[in-house]
Amino acid sequence: MLLAEPSRTPYDLNFQVLGFPVRVHPLFWLVGLLLGFSGGTNGISLIIWFCALFSSILVHELGHALMIRRFGRDAHIVLYAMGGLAIEGRPTGGDFGSPWSFDSYTEFNPRPRSPYEQVLISAAGPGIQFLLAALVIALVYATGGHVVPTFLPIPFPIPHLGGELAHNANLHELVMDLLYINIFWALVNLLPVLPLDGGQIAMQLLIQHDSWSGTQRALWLSVFTGGAMAVFSLVVLQQVFTMMLFASLAVSSYLTLQQIGGRRPW
Repeated sequence: MLLAEPSRTPYDLNFQVLGFPVRVHPLFWLVGLLLGFSGGTNGISLIIWFCALFSSILVHELGHALMIRRFGRDAHIVLYAMGGLAIEGRPTGGDFGSPWSFDSYTEFNPRPRSPYEQVLISAAGPGIQFLLAALVIALVYATGGHVVPTFLPIPFPIPHLGGELAHNANLHELVMDLLYINIFWALVNLLPVLPLDGGQIAMQLLIQHDSWSGTQRALWLSVFTGGAMAVFSLVVLQQVFTMMLFASLAVSSYLTLQQIGGRRPW
């Protein structure tokens, strides 16, 4: 959801997953805390929320990173604010954001990504989240439980654990959080709003025939979709934070259009 890698801080958490260096910026925890409290959670519920949020966002970025590796490049991951980045290259030392480094490759000359590659890389993040949600649902059924679909105000599966686990409120809350993040957030991320993954996919598809007109169309699509989602979030979902997010993304796309002198291409 982000475009630029944040600067390093003394409070970053660093580790590796599947050979990918991972850095967690302090703002990831702060924004996660704000999102947790906005849902009325506290105590053990807040810990459960962080477990679901951290694992889900990490899996999302791993989806991007694995697809980057699939096309013959290395990558590293940064979790920041309410999202993250999967960035080509290995991180280097320094006090600021790590630039690309291909020192681990011999005579490696990076080439621009093809539109086909970029679409698959962008789609891999939400795609692997859907797989995680499917795994969670499968585990619910494995306990003897079931899932009831609801459609108001949005389609969403409500899990009901079976057996002795049916009375475990904390586990039920964890399953609910995992499904919410890996279904609802993943669907939202596929909307054609820049710089979300859906916006990146729309951009690549629209520029295939005309790079200049396609860029403008992708930005206008981002403006209209972002504005519509802002209204939907406020009126239907009654989520002020989501409304502000999409409103800011729509304004950002509109300002970009003004900078490039874009006119409505329809």
